[in-house]
Amino acid sequence: MAADRMRLLWIGAGLLLLVFVPAYLLTLAPGYGIPRDGTSLVVGRDFLNIWMYGRAAWAENPAQYYDMERYLSALGPVVGAGYPGQLWSYPPVALLIAAPFGLLPYLPALALWLLVNIVAFIAALRLWTRDWRIIVLLLCSPAALLALMSGQFALMAAAVVLTVLRWRDSRPIMAGVLLGLLLVKPQIALFFPLLFLVTGNVRAFVAAACSTLGLAALVALIWGVDIWRVYLESGIANQSLVLSDPDHLAGPFMPTLFMNLRVADVPVPIASALQSALAFIAAVIVWRRFRQRPDAHDPAANLVFLACAISATPYILSYDTLSFAAMAIFFLNMGQGGLLCVIAFFLPLIQIVAGMIGVPGPGIIPILTAALLSKAKKTSMRC
Repeated sequence: MAADRMRLLWIGAGLLLLVFVPAYLLTLAPGYGIPRDGTSLVVGRDFLNIWMYGRAAWAENPAQYYDMERYLSALGPVVGAGYPGQLWSYPPVALLIAAPFGLLPYLPALALWLLVNIVAFIAALRLWTRDWRIIVLLLCSPAALLALMSGQFALMAAAVVLTVLRWRDSRPIMAGVLLGLLLVKPQIALFFPLLFLVTGNVRAFVAAACSTLGLAALVALIWGVDIWRVYLESGIANQSLVLSDPDHLAGPFMPTLFMNLRVADVPVPIASALQSALAFIAAVIVWRRFRQRPDAHDPAANLVFLACAISATPYILSYDTLSFAAMAIFFLNMGQGGLLCVIAFFLPLIQIVAGMIGVPGPGIIPILTAALLSKAKKTSMRC
């Protein structure tokens, strides 16, 4: 059964690769400064923001771009006036990561960015498996393809997550130091402090805290302490615009309970309350599972953790589920998990379809996965 499901994944990923990639490439056309795709966005999409962070890192007062009017004004000479849907909302540590890419023209910078992300992700996967069939499968997964098309940080973030989980016992200080890099996307790292505390991994916890504080201090040293004040006042507010958007434009791309409810026109206070309740349930599941001190290499326990980490936050994009998909494949390759792992692999596609037709539901898939796996005894769940 597991072999059959792996073949199903290969067929699905192959069809996605053969249909989606050529279809996307055929939509590319010249644009103002940078080629555009069929949605009128530049090739690389979200990388435009990262590249702009890189350029701002070498200029004066990058904090000014948390003012949306100033940021859109700065974008004008690059992509033309009226370019849609751009937010300057990353934490200031993004300036450190993006700075080298800001020294290059856009397209070479995008190519280098994608290469770095792919190499980092492959290196992390090889900590878990030497089977290149699995590595290639995950590079063709819906989450990975969406991340590459979007020019996102997702492959690098997944590499950090998978490496931290692998090293949390054997190399706790290195794991904690690496985790600090997720300050650029703190919602992904939300449950790691809980994991370290429940398992008594003090060294990893302290190393992560020192790494995070060190990066924050480095940013303040280079660009001034005030940049953090501006981020807290304006950057977080910019990010929250996605959650409060009355048109729910991000709905098809966010597999969270909160966004699923918002797409179904549930009021924000009710959606927020239900999301908070789900986060509490996810935290309890992690606490109960990891107080048993499962081995750091146990795919079932790690899949529970990643499922709960996704469920706990209202703000996570489909490509940010890549580490969840990877752990599901590791588990399925052991002959475990069955249909749960197939659904986890295709979660981004399920969310896109459900979000486009306004049907809630994909946001509870991760927590259901965690609950079912937690109920099973370690890795005893069969296909």
